[in-house]
Amino acid sequence: MRSQRSPGRDFLILAAAGLCLGLAFAPFPCRFFAFVALVPLFRILERPGRTRAFLWGWFFGFVAAAAHFWWLWFLLVPVEKVTRLLLNLGVAVLFAYLGLYVAVFALLVRRLGLWSAPLVWPLLEFARSQLQIAFPWNLLGYAMTPWIPFSQPAAIGGVYLVSAWLVLVNLLLYRLLFSKRRLRWAIGLAAAFAVPLLFSFLHVRPLRPWFRAAILQPNVSPLDKGDVQARRRILADLVRLTGEAGAARPDLVLYPETATLLDVTHSSVGRTIQALADSLDVEVFTGTPLHDRQRNTWHNGAVLIRPGADSIWPRYYKMRLVPFSEKIPYADEVPFLRRLIGTADMGDWDRGREYTVFDARFGRLCGLICFEAIFPEHCREFCRRGAGLFAVVTNDGWFGRVIGAQQHAELAVMRAVENGVPMVRSANNGISFIVDPYGRVRQKTPLFTQQVLVGEVPRPLACTPYRRFGNWFIVACLAGTVALALTKAAAGRAGRSKRSPGSP
Repeated sequence: MRSQRSPGRDFLILAAAGLCLGLAFAPFPCRFFAFVALVPLFRILERPGRTRAFLWGWFFGFVAAAAHFWWLWFLLVPVEKVTRLLLNLGVAVLFAYLGLYVAVFALLVRRLGLWSAPLVWPLLEFARSQLQIAFPWNLLGYAMTPWIPFSQPAAIGGVYLVSAWLVLVNLLLYRLLFSKRRLRWAIGLAAAFAVPLLFSFLHVRPLRPWFRAAILQPNVSPLDKGDVQARRRILADLVRLTGEAGAARPDLVLYPETATLLDVTHSSVGRTIQALADSLDVEVFTGTPLHDRQRNTWHNGAVLIRPGADSIWPRYYKMRLVPFSEKIPYADEVPFLRRLIGTADMGDWDRGREYTVFDARFGRLCGLICFEAIFPEHCREFCRRGAGLFAVVTNDGWFGRVIGAQQHAELAVMRAVENGVPMVRSANNGISFIVDPYGRVRQKTPLFTQQVLVGEVPRPLACTPYRRFGNWFIVACLAGTVALALTKAAAGRAGRSKRSPGSP
């Protein structure tokens, strides 16, 4: 007779598993935890009781989120006491909110069977990436970002396919450990690892150089007040660093997010940078606040400054704003929300609506501002419109020296793999880097250093399946889940019919 575990023991085991899942991401050297962290949850899901499955799934998801996002309590954000209180409360709510996705996963898998897990998990990750409250930060597939052979399936089905593969590995390992026919599951597990390794062997090829980039990391303190003296000092550093970059004769100079503190299209700062671009004969891509005079709106934006140009055009306005930090979700649609939960120092940028692709001398590029680089569909749309380079501008100084900056940088890398295009990233305080279309970081800077990173950027690949077909894998997961649900329902009706008194 099988012995029953005590709830206390289950509590400890799931807490340890959730902690392991949190440690499977940057910057910890524990990526292998992603292969085993779901095994205890599968063990519990095979026991009777749907309500308990929901609660255990929520607890596991809550612990995993807390282990991954604890650093949010230590952001270097100079805000009022009321805003700080709301932020701290919001972090706890975030843990609980993210736990709900795992709770729904547990409930559905308990209802549909364990083999539905690789279909249900990516569906819920996709759901987390939608709407204005989207926060797709700790998607399971990101654990494989630095392990190049296991990240390459993202070129086929996006990060969601890598997540589904990890769920499958966990499920096969669970069967291997707790089933009698272990040879079958051992073969299945070996095959699960062999498939991405074979695909990577066939997919990854030598790359040709494309252009030379110089990435500026000015290392301005996130607590800098931006007064007149600070702006002068920041501009002087940009001029000096751009001059150093120009000595390497790059094709593109990249500044970070809001590098100038002022709108470069309507200020002396813009004229200074334009003069630099003219004298060095180099294009400069920079993040900058932008004022749309026609609409009288302010945007977190980016522009490409070309040598000899009469004006700075076109402009890109950030489309994916950080919830509550840059914009209260749905405040434009429901203005009452701003009055209800807004504070004087809570961000109120206006949202961009257009996917702007810039025509540089060497080719076409798009700007991704900070948080935008973690959204697969958003980035793919730029590539669909012709962008062959991701130019990421960000200011991660708010994370301080804890692990948020490392996580944020690593999330962006997966966009290069999915679309088969290179990426250059300028972060005000680090981490800045050059990434090839396979997600290999060619060069990078440490945190909190002022420097110029110069290197060759390789050419993009031919169109990847993900870039061409988008979220076909999510559609397949939805179709498979619906088919399983219908099959389960039909089997249930057939079983009830056989048990009914009047059945033949």
